[in-house]
Amino acid sequence: MTTHSPQFVLNFATGSASFSLSPKASLELQEALQTILERLKINSGNTQRQPQPPVEFCHRAEDLNLEVFCNPNIWSSPHAAKVLVTLKTPLLRLSTEVELSRLREDLSQYLEAL
Repeated sequence: MTTHSPQFVLNFATGSASFSLSPKASLELQEALQTILERLKINSGNTQRQPQPPVEFCHRAEDLNLEVFCNPNIWSSPHAAKVLVTLKTPLLRLSTEVELSRLREDLSQYLEAL
C-alpha cells in the first residue's frame, strides 16, 4: 500500500492548480507570505507611506518551479493585496494573480494536512 503526500491546491479566480510542495518549501512560502503581510501593514492606513521592498519567493523542484512576487507599495491594505504566482514546468508556464488572503488560506489548509 503506497501513501501519497497531499497535494498543495492553489485556488485562483478562474480555477485551481494542484502540485507537490515539500514541507520545507511550504514553511518557506509561509515565511514569505508573513513578510508580505508585515510590509503591507507598515503602510496600511498611513498617509505618509514608507516605500517597502518587494517580496519574492522562488522554489525550484525537479519538475516544477513556483514563484511568488508581491510589491507591497501598490496595495492599500493586506485585504486588498494580490500576489503574482507563476508555475513553470518544462512544458507549461502559468502566471496569475492570487489574492494574498486566499493564498494564505490555501497554504494553511495544506500545512494542516501534512
